[in-house]
Amino acid sequence: MTDERTERAGVIALIFSFLFPIIGIICYFVNKDKVENASAYLYSALGGFILGLILNFSTFN
Repeated sequence: MTDERTERAGVIALIFSFLFPIIGIICYFVNKDKVENASAYLYSALGGFILGLILNFSTFN
């Protein structure tokens, strides 16, 4: 039984998961069986989280 997932992660959802990493984690677990590249949500959330940490530590004196 082949399960073809042709739907891809949306740009708006990826932007929101970058800005709010918790949304990316939620989007991944909700769409991991429906969306072909659902891991992009996790990568976007991870990038947003790391950038947030870098900005937080760079402004901390």
